[in-house]
Order: sequence, then C-alpha cells, then structure tokens
Amino acid sequence: MTTKTSAVVAPEDRVPFGKKLAYALGGPVDILGVWVLVSIAYPFFNMELKMRPLYVSIILMSLRLWDGVIDPIMGCISDNFRSRWGRRRPFILVGSILAGLTYPLIWWFPMDLSQEMVMLWVIGFGILFYSCFTIWAMPYQSLLMEMTPDYNERTRVTEIRGYFQTLAGFVNGWMWWLSLLPIFFLDGEPSTVNGMRYLSLVIGGIIMVLGVIPALFVKERYYEKISESQAKVNVLKSLKETLSNGPFLVLCLFTVCFLLGTAIFDSYGRYVGTYYVLGADWTIAAKFAGYGTVVYTVFSLMFIPIFRWLSERIGKPKCLAISTGLVLFSAATTWWTFTPKLPYLMLANTVFIGAGYAGLWLMLASMQADVVDFDELKTGERREGSFAAIFSWILKFAFCVGFLISGPLLELTGFDAALEAAQPESVLCNMRIGYVAVPVVSLLGSLILLKCFPITREKAAEIRTELEARRGTV
Repeated sequence: MTTKTSAVVAPEDRVPFGKKLAYALGGPVDILGVWVLVSIAYPFFNMELKMRPLYVSIILMSLRLWDGVIDPIMGCISDNFRSRWGRRRPFILVGSILAGLTYPLIWWFPMDLSQEMVMLWVIGFGILFYSCFTIWAMPYQSLLMEMTPDYNERTRVTEIRGYFQTLAGFVNGWMWWLSLLPIFFLDGEPSTVNGMRYLSLVIGGIIMVLGVIPALFVKERYYEKISESQAKVNVLKSLKETLSNGPFLVLCLFTVCFLLGTAIFDSYGRYVGTYYVLGADWTIAAKFAGYGTVVYTVFSLMFIPIFRWLSERIGKPKCLAISTGLVLFSAATTWWTFTPKLPYLMLANTVFIGAGYAGLWLMLASMQADVVDFDELKTGERREGSFAAIFSWILKFAFCVGFLISGPLLELTGFDAALEAAQPESVLCNMRIGYVAVPVVSLLGSLILLKCFPITREKAAEIRTELEARRGTV
C-alpha cells in the first residue's frame, strides 16, 4: 500500500488525461490575454510611438491597479456562486466570449492621437477588457485547485497546462517580429502599431475558442460534496482570511521578489540588448527576441517533465529553489554575456531562464492548491477563488512593478529613444549596471523568503489526512 507522500497516485485521485487536456487548452488564453500587452509595451509605445517610458509605466500600472480592485471581487463572487453547473464553469463560458470581443479594442486607437490620448485610450479599453477577462480568469485559475486532492497529481495537471502555456509564450515572444511583417507595413514602412491591430483580432478569436473548453469538459470535483452547501463569505471577510494565511503570504512575497527581478529581463533587458549589443537595429533585435523565444521554449519544454519528476522525489519547495537558482545564475552573468562582439551569447542566458521558469510556473500553481488545503483546515472553507484572485494580482503586479522600474530607471541612465544608436557610452554602461544589480538582489530575496514556506510534502499529507477525517474524501 502506498502512502500519500509517495510518487504513486491512487486511482481515485487521478484526473483523466482528457480532462487534463481540456483544462490545459485554456492555458494559452491566460498567457495571450495578459502578457502580450506587457511584453510588447515598450517596443510598441516607446520605440515606435516615441511615448515617454513614464507613460508606458502608467499604462501598465493603471491596468494592474484595476486588477487589484476587480480580481478579488470576482474571486469572491465565484466562491459564493451556486448553480446546477457549479461555481466556476458558467463564468468561464461567458467570460471567454466577452474577453475575446473586447481585446482588439485596446489596439485600434486612431493614429493621429497625441501620446497622452493614446495612453488614456489604452487604459480605458484595457480596463474594459480586463474586467471581462477576470470573469474568465479567476474561475479558471480556481478550477485547477479543485481537480484533485493529491499532492503529486496537482503537479501533473499543471504539467500538461505548462506545455500549452509555454507554446503560447513562444507565440508571444515572436509577437514583435510578427507585427513587423511586410503584410502589416504602413505606407511602405514596418509598423508594430498596425501589425498589432490585426494580430489582436486573431488573439481575440483564440481567447473565445480555447477559453470555453474548460467550461464544457472539466468537472468541479469539490463542488457537490463540499462547496455547494458551504455558507457564503463576504468579500472583506474573505480578503482578510486570505491575507492572514501565513504560507500564502510567503508564496506571494516570493513571487513579488522573483518576478520583480525577472521582469527586468523582459523590458529593461530588451533595451540593453537592442541598443548596446545590436546597435539600435530594431529589425535585428526583433529577430533576436524571436531566437530567444525559441531557446526559451525548447528548454522550458525540456525541463517541465524534469521538474515534475523531481518534485515527486524532493518536494515542491526544493524544486522551486532550484528553478530560482537557475534564473539567478542567468542574471548574474549578463555583464559578460551581453556583448556586441558575440551577440548570440545572449541566448545562453535564455537557456537558464527557460529552465528556471519551467520549474517556477509548475510549482507555484501546484503549491497554491496545497495552501488552499491548509486554509480549509484552518477555516473550514474552500475559497479557491479568493486565493486565485489575490495571487493573480500579485503575479501581474510584480511583473508590472518591474516594468514600472524599467521606465524611470531608463530615464535615470540618461537613455533617450530619439538618439537611437547614438546613446553615449556612459548611458550604455549605466544601463548594463542596472540590468545586473536589480535582478540579482530581487532573486536573492526570493530564495531567502522560500526558506519560510512551511508546507512540505510530508506536511501536505498530514493536512489531507486531517481534512478527510473531518469532512470525508472528495
């Protein structure tokens, strides 16, 4: 007989592959809906439209602050909703359709608007889109936490989703290059702005098609036995209980430090690569962004099953520490690998980032489900939506704080997009220093915080045993 801490999953705890696949097909929606705008913001608004980096930061932070309002509300609504189809699935169905319809509106602003008016347009329609998107996203993310009670099977579910999200990230990484294709030229010139208009229509269609699949084919395992009869919890009480959960707070703070550092790679680092290594050639830089995406995707796909296997032997927190160490190594070596003499050496950093991120996304999602069990033992409630909402906001907030730092940090270095390849040597040196210092400090902080996470594999087994003794199996 196997114990609940072994790598073997009991038959009754297994999620059929078809349901894993149906859930995983929603993964690209999560990536494309949020991260396309975040990743292309600086090339789109600053490099082409010459918008001040500060304005780009205001756009990103405004949308994240709105998430901070709407995500917890939607998470609580999802937790308290009761219907014959469950708590999550009706919202997943409706939300995907609304989000797909509103996404293109962000990008279709009139070309003759001032910088300030473009900023207000994107913020306004961005708020509309993210209001619709959160109707889908919070229930979708919550659904992951109630598909199985098994410590390892949770990681196996996130593994399948991880493959699809990584492939969506591959598309995202080529988005800048795709937007510059000749088919999107404006007046005979490459135009990221015009390209993103038409690409946004494709992304909206993907959101609608893939977003509805989890609603149609994934069952809410906990709903009939536990959640349907659970008393409703108001937003403020739920928020207070969520933020008083010690393991969850550790996980959130870890995520802030980790993503604060790595967001520099995606924004500030693009400037170092473009202006210092590649001589401000946007076309070559866009191709290198694509090459980096290929390398990232290959190594991420390679390491997803490795980290899943490893987590079943040494536990999730140790796997998360290893993945953080890989990204830290990458950040610490950029001073030597980002060099005009060997531009392709930049891709070596992407190897470690791809491997590290594979472990990060795999472990964080699975560990959230363990935190929800810990919370149920403490409060007697299943509140997956509240945890998904707070963590989703923390995740997006941390990324965007990194982008927020990138804008003013660029201005502090003396960088001026109007100078293009004529940036002074002192400016390029300042940019390189910031590119090393900020990520290294942030990632070291995340490793220190991870030592405080208390839910080991053995502790998770104890929690499950106590829960089942109290309310039975699910």
